[in-house]
Amino acid sequence: MKKLIFITLFYVSINSFSQEFKLNYENLENLEILSIEFEMNNFTKEGEKLKAFYLTKEKEMDKALTDKVEKYTKEQRRTRTDINIKRVEEVKQQNSELVLFRKNALEDIENKYYNGSITMLTEISKRENCAVIITEDFNNTRNVYLDRQRKPLIIYNKRPLLNQAETTIRAFFDVVGTNQIEGIWRSQNQSLKDNFKLIIIKENIYYNAYILPLNGNVSERKLKARIEFTSYDNIASIEWILENEKGRINTVGTIKNKSLIEFNLSEKTLLYKLYPNSPRSVNKPTKKNEWAGNGSGVIISKSGHIITNHHVIEDAEDIEVEFMLDDELQKFNAEVVQVDKTNDLAVLKIFDMNFDGVSEPPYNFKFRGSDVGTKVYAFGYPMALTVMGKEIKVTDGMISSKTGFDGNITTYQITAPIQGGNSGGPLFDEQANLIGINSSGIRKDIADNVAYSIKTSYVSNLLDVLPKSIELPSSTKLKSLPLTEQIKEISKYVVLVKVK
Repeated sequence: MKKLIFITLFYVSINSFSQEFKLNYENLENLEILSIEFEMNNFTKEGEKLKAFYLTKEKEMDKALTDKVEKYTKEQRRTRTDINIKRVEEVKQQNSELVLFRKNALEDIENKYYNGSITMLTEISKRENCAVIITEDFNNTRNVYLDRQRKPLIIYNKRPLLNQAETTIRAFFDVVGTNQIEGIWRSQNQSLKDNFKLIIIKENIYYNAYILPLNGNVSERKLKARIEFTSYDNIASIEWILENEKGRINTVGTIKNKSLIEFNLSEKTLLYKLYPNSPRSVNKPTKKNEWAGNGSGVIISKSGHIITNHHVIEDAEDIEVEFMLDDELQKFNAEVVQVDKTNDLAVLKIFDMNFDGVSEPPYNFKFRGSDVGTKVYAFGYPMALTVMGKEIKVTDGMISSKTGFDGNITTYQITAPIQGGNSGGPLFDEQANLIGINSSGIRKDIADNVAYSIKTSYVSNLLDVLPKSIELPSSTKLKSLPLTEQIKEISKYVVLVKVK
C-alpha cells in the first residue's frame, strides 16, 4: 500500500505546487514595482566595510610573511642547515595560514552578503506586507516586484523550489505540506566533521537530499544522497555521494518517526529533521468510490475485531474491509479502536448496520513463540487494487530467525514472500496456529527471501488494553485437516483492508 501511495503522492505534490505556491511570474509588468535603491546602498556600504576589514588584515599578514622571507633569505648563508630547514617549514606554515585566511574571508563575505540580502528583502516583504518577487538582475536594476495578493515571502522568479531561499522552501512546505521525509534536515557523524544542512524532496521514486550551502548559493546545491523506501516501513536504501563526488556508498538506514535517519558509512551517521517540526502530510485526493491503497487483516473475534498494521490505516479517513461471508464477497465499514505505533499494530472493528457477526474463528491464537525452521504460510492481498487482483494470495516459507531487522525481538524473519498489500495479513503454521502479523519485506536487491512478521505475543499485549476484553480464537479443529482445507477455512477470516 505504501508504494502505491508514494507514487501517487508525487503527482499530487506537483499539482499542488502549481496551484498553491506560485514561483513563476510570466507577466511581471502586471505587478507593482518597488525601488530598493536606498536599502541596497546601505547594504552595499556594510559589505564594503567588511571587505575593507579583511583586505587590511590580509595585507598585514602578507607583509609579515614577505618580511620574514626576505629576512631568512639574507641570513640563510650564515645560519646552520637545521635552523634553515625549520625556517622553511615555518614559512610554509605561515603561507598556509594566509591561504586559509583568504578562503575563510571569502566564505564569510559570501555568507554575510547572502544572509544580509535575505534579511533586507525579508524586512521589505514584512514592511510591505506582501510577497517580494526578485529577478536575476535585481542587483543591477535595484527594483523588486510586489505581489500584494500573497503573504510576506521572497520569491526568486522562475527558479524551481530547489533553487529558492531556505525561507521560501520552508514556506512551500507550510503551504503544500510534506510527503513522508521531505523537509530541511541536518547531517551529523560521530567525528563531528560533516555537519551540513540538507533539503530532502521527492523526485520520481526517490527522496533526493541536496546540500544547502552556508552562503545560500543555490547553484551549489549538489545532490548528496538518494533515499528509497523499502517494503519494510522503517528501512531505507541509501546511496550516499562522497565528497567531491569521488564515489558512492550504498547502505541501509533506519527511519524513526520520519524525523531521524541512522546509517553507517565509515562511521555512524545521523540525519535529523529541522523543519517542518510537525509536517502536514500531503494526501491523495480521491474520486468517489476510489481507494488510495490497501493492506490485509485477520478477524479474531465473532463481533468483528480485526488485527492489521498501524501503517496500513495511518491517516485514513475511511476504512472498508472485504471478505467472504456466507459464500458471498461482502464489504463493511470499519473503525480503528486501538493502535500500537511502536510495534506497528492496530485493532479495527467492523461497525456496519449490515454486519451481524461471524462464526467462531476456527484457528488457534498461539501465545508462545515458534522455533526457527517452522513451516509458515502468509495470507494477504498484495497489490489488490492495482495489478494482482482481489483474490487472496498465500505464500509459504519458514521462520529463518527469531529476531527481525537489526535484532528486533518483536518480529520473526521469514522466507515467505511479502509484497505491498500483504501488510497486516496473518502468518500461520502447519497446525493452523496464528503466530504472527506480516509487516514488511526487504527489496531483493538488498536481500533475498527476507520478510518480517510481528509475533502474536505483542498482538496480545495490544488486545489487553482494549476497553472491553475479547475471547481469542482457541480452536484446534483445523489441525488435522489437509493443508488445502486449512487454507480454505482460514481464508474466510482474512480481510482486504481498503483506505482513503
